[in-house]
Amino acid sequence: MAGAGFPDDPGGPIDSEILGPDRVEEEKRRALEDPGQPWKEWFYFTAFKWWLAIVFLIIDSWVVTVFIELRSWLPLVAATIAAVYLEFLLYSYLWHRPNPDRTRTERRLLWPAFEIGRWTPEGFRRRAGLSLEPAEEGAPDPREFL
Repeated sequence: MAGAGFPDDPGGPIDSEILGPDRVEEEKRRALEDPGQPWKEWFYFTAFKWWLAIVFLIIDSWVVTVFIELRSWLPLVAATIAAVYLEFLLYSYLWHRPNPDRTRTERRLLWPAFEIGRWTPEGFRRRAGLSLEPAEEGAPDPREFL
């Protein structure tokens, strides 16, 4: 279909009527200048947190349902507390970020021993052998070239 327009023909009449030729070119230029986060970073830093929360909810619901059907109230409480704590440990292992304002070096009881989460920007930088703080804008980190 010749001149079908917007999705099929990016330079078609619908494109120029709705958006205007200058606006289309401006959108294209801005999209090429700043493409945004790579998919891997988006998945690890944003999307997987929500999916893991849904999985945690399913696991907690399953634990509660099993013990309610058995009418075991004390094991229900114990298993729910254990499941929530194990979920907290997993979340901390993956996404715990250091707090720069915290000056205390001792750890609280039951706080996980993970200094930096595996799926955080700091965790990726540490495993790559780089400093935890990113270099200033425009100033390259010399270790990134070795």
